[in-house]
Amino acid sequence: MSRRVILSDMMRIIAGQWRGRHLVGPPGDQTRPILDRAKAVLFDVLGARLAEPGRLPPVAVLDLFCGTGTLGLEALSRGATFCRFVERHRATAAVLRHNLDDLKVISEAEVMETDATGCELAPPPGGDHPERFELVFVDPPYRMLPADGPVPAIRRLLDRLATSPAIADRALIVVRHAAGRHGSAAFGSEALFEPEHEAQPQSRRQARRELAKVGERPLPLHGPSLEPLVELECREVGNMVFRFMTRPVASLADHTSATEPAGGPP
Repeated sequence: MSRRVILSDMMRIIAGQWRGRHLVGPPGDQTRPILDRAKAVLFDVLGARLAEPGRLPPVAVLDLFCGTGTLGLEALSRGATFCRFVERHRATAAVLRHNLDDLKVISEAEVMETDATGCELAPPPGGDHPERFELVFVDPPYRMLPADGPVPAIRRLLDRLATSPAIADRALIVVRHAAGRHGSAAFGSEALFEPEHEAQPQSRRQARRELAKVGERPLPLHGPSLEPLVELECREVGNMVFRFMTRPVASLADHTSATEPAGGPP
């Protein structure tokens, strides 16, 4: 492990068995850490939708574009039984493995060092783990999800998530992208989403009116289309958006119920 890898106050687990444990972050700007406030919003929604407030049921998690594993490790801490992490950058994957070793995670996790857009969507390894993934995180670089639609590689990935037998029919698929406020250029512009560059708050409705005045096409309410996935809920937190999606074969009623967890029979 390189000496340049440091503990980061911005990267820690906020709930569950490893609550308060700090994670190691890589040097440079390869990853975009999710702050505690945004992570709390994300997992509050997941807990409510999976009938486990503050926790997660024993689901299998697929963490695509995982970086140093912030989301997948939070999910394991809160009750998930297995997580497959997919990260293409060797140095970042090495930091992820260090975090797993530090938390003594062995059989509960697997690291695939490959491109998430083309990785094999194989089912969990079996044994005591669920047969299919019931929670999927999709967190690509913002430039891959511009306002006018995902780049082709992401579009193909969404198609595969919608049809792969490794994904449960009622799985929750969480996609993170930038919160665009000033036209299509806002999505995918990395500089706009650093705290010192954050735009002055304004309502989405006001932004749409302003765009209409100058003859531009208004932004979609929640951002780029994520078809063929079906949107269940959307939360904007600071300069990012979490989109809670499911497969088109799933019943929306199953997800709005507060009593039935994901991953049941189709």
